[in-house]
Amino acid sequence: MAFLGWLAALLSGCTGMRALCPLEGGRPWVEVRSPHFTVRSNLDAETAEEAARELELLREGLLQAWGGSFDPPGTVDIILLHNRSALEEFTDLRIEGFSTTTEDGPLLVLAGHAYAFVEATADTTTQAHELTHYLSELALVRQPRWLSEGLASYLETIALRPERREVILGRMHDAFYTQVRRHGWRTLDELWEWDRKGLLGTAESRQHYASSWLWVHFFITRHGARFEDFQKRLMHGEEPRAAFDAAFRGVEDLAGELNGYVRRPGHMNYRTITAPLAPVTSPLRTRPLRPAQVHAIRAQLFLMTPGSSPMEARRAHLEREMAEAAREEPGNVDAMLLRIRSTEDPFRRLGLARALVARHPDSGHAWNALAQALDAAGNTSDEQEAARLRAVELLPGSVSAQNGLASYYARTAQPEKGLTAAQRALALAPGNASVLDTWSTVLFQLGRCPEALEAQRRAADMLHEGTPQRLSRTVHDTLARYQAVCGPTAAPAPETP
Repeated sequence: MAFLGWLAALLSGCTGMRALCPLEGGRPWVEVRSPHFTVRSNLDAETAEEAARELELLREGLLQAWGGSFDPPGTVDIILLHNRSALEEFTDLRIEGFSTTTEDGPLLVLAGHAYAFVEATADTTTQAHELTHYLSELALVRQPRWLSEGLASYLETIALRPERREVILGRMHDAFYTQVRRHGWRTLDELWEWDRKGLLGTAESRQHYASSWLWVHFFITRHGARFEDFQKRLMHGEEPRAAFDAAFRGVEDLAGELNGYVRRPGHMNYRTITAPLAPVTSPLRTRPLRPAQVHAIRAQLFLMTPGSSPMEARRAHLEREMAEAAREEPGNVDAMLLRIRSTEDPFRRLGLARALVARHPDSGHAWNALAQALDAAGNTSDEQEAARLRAVELLPGSVSAQNGLASYYARTAQPEKGLTAAQRALALAPGNASVLDTWSTVLFQLGRCPEALEAQRRAADMLHEGTPQRLSRTVHDTLARYQAVCGPTAAPAPETP
């Protein structure tokens, strides 16, 4: 949709800056579902639908980095607010959007014109960067941190040209190029250690990001065939460092080459990649959102939006939104799910989950919440198994439900029963550390020790600075145990998830 169309949508009707519930004077909210995105927005329906189409177009453009035949399953949730100022209610930072991961998968929050990717002045940086992370986890079974961030930074400069049916990849990243020219860059050996460094300071973190972009840009431009071989090896699950050494065997002095690539005037190659861009004709399903659902979205934003607000203040906002949702529509699934997940007492949480299932027996999310609540309360009886089976029946494409069922069978020492669910979860989210951890546990219990060790190594590869500490500890502790039992150099058997 052209900028003028977006501007008209912004100026029409309610012009308030806050993303309020319609009953409080806010704009109506809609949900638009396309094949790969679920967009919830307080833009008008036509504009929200155009946003979904443009997201599909951006995805199609990014997929060209791995060839036109790569088309992974899965969807991304999008919350699209009607203007940039709308986010100010939820954070003290000046941001136009952010990304996070929920138990249901990736979530991208955008504001205002941030979805209009085909405009000549469009800034697709955040959207393209985060979507690249999501897609690369599906493409590359294993990937070191420098490659993950380098690819995302390389592709965030994407330019869509639908009128020419083409996409341009690999345009110069001016900010990172200036960074490395002025302040130098990290060696590749230093970047290989990034995964083990934990949180970095702002300046050091920026240098790691800029250096990763530089190395990827250099490899694609100067060693394209070898870099492609490296990625293909990662697609087949090879250990990243060994895969790199094999792909670049015989190449001497990469550091010297890179120095000349950057330092010599006019030496750096600005060549971009132009690929065909097929028209996107995605079927859309649009429905209005009820006021209680809007309060659930607002509560989610108060909890998840980056900023310095303490958790106590965030919970106060959550309570207000949940109270309004309960007043307007008692028992609304979205609102009750958020209430259940934010309740710390396991037995109160279980009571809420039982009530939700009783009210909504055909909701897969309700059954999944009940299974999780039973688990938190220490109940591993047949009731939890039944709840998890019902959840995957109603939500076959849910990573959370499939991984939850597999994890239940692993915890109850029934790996044969858990194998199918673990395979399904892995197919849906091959780059999810929690899914890989469950998959490796099932394999280990089945006596497939080398495969379990390799899967756990992949889980460790997928950890990043935003990963919850509990999951990071679990993955590393399990990896150490498998290395001791299976042998640190055990060769993986062929794996067909």
